[in-house]
Amino acid sequence: MSGVPAEAVAAAYGLGEPVGAAVYAARGELGRIWRLDTRRGSWAVKELLVPVREGDARADVAFQIAAAEAGVRLPRPVLTGGGDVVAGGRWRVYEWVDLVEGAQVTAAELGAVTAGLHGIGRPAAGPVAAWFAEPVGRAGWEALAAAAASDDGAGGDGGAAIDGRAGENAGWREALRESVGELVALDELVVPPDPAAVVTCHRDITPDNIRRAAHDGGIVVLDWENCGPASPAWELAKVLADLPEGAATPAYRAYRDAGGPGRVTEPADFSMAIAEQGHLLEFYARRAMNPEESEENRTRAGARLRAMLARPLTRDRVERLVEECTRVDVPAP
Repeated sequence: MSGVPAEAVAAAYGLGEPVGAAVYAARGELGRIWRLDTRRGSWAVKELLVPVREGDARADVAFQIAAAEAGVRLPRPVLTGGGDVVAGGRWRVYEWVDLVEGAQVTAAELGAVTAGLHGIGRPAAGPVAAWFAEPVGRAGWEALAAAAASDDGAGGDGGAAIDGRAGENAGWREALRESVGELVALDELVVPPDPAAVVTCHRDITPDNIRRAAHDGGIVVLDWENCGPASPAWELAKVLADLPEGAATPAYRAYRDAGGPGRVTEPADFSMAIAEQGHLLEFYARRAMNPEESEENRTRAGARLRAMLARPLTRDRVERLVEECTRVDVPAP
């Protein structure tokens, strides 16, 4: 059963008369996506799970419009009849785009898309948020490890005590405790961003958000609500850090060939990747250990932790990625 008040949402955004209930499509950290069909077309209705200020929502829509005008393909945001982005403090709407299920873009395509996004050059509204610029730090990691240790055996594995799947859900706490030394050392690479290099960036460029349209295979960029101030070089480094082994070189080369302005030249360029990894690990760990969270949220958090800790960003990986980028920037004679 749909949790979307279809008629109220359709009326607020001028979508036309619904032809049925909204159908659940996907879930992210910030919200659930529902498909709503009306006599005017199909729409993606986002149910917000985290409150969003109207001013912030308008800022991300402005960036989306600028990107669309620059030739980036995306699901167009829809405004209410009064010009608002968010309705009822809970809903957002976009045009619906059918995607190719399971199809992922190549590393080279991801690099080229990133270059296109950085070419928009929209000025940043304010400084870079701490989530993308500041490390967790030694005290933060030690406190998190201590919390994980005290929670051990109390059903804090992200679903283990709830659904009985102990083998599937256990293990992230020990992995986190064993990683503290490396995470503290990694934090030492973080430096403050250069305000002169900061522009508005997407800040969530992943294969999950760069998809293919079903009707023609063209590339579509999704999930713009995390956009904001960042350094293009640092966002590029974050994209490279998230790729599988061997994929960074073709992505970086394609980014350069497409005219992307960022260059990855030193370990400090991974400051955004390091800060974001740290804050995500902290966020998911706190959620997985919180008995007041829903079973869905705790299980999702546990799965995210296991995936991240299975292949974390480390100083060794940072050094290898810098070397890969240097070989592209300065080819061997």
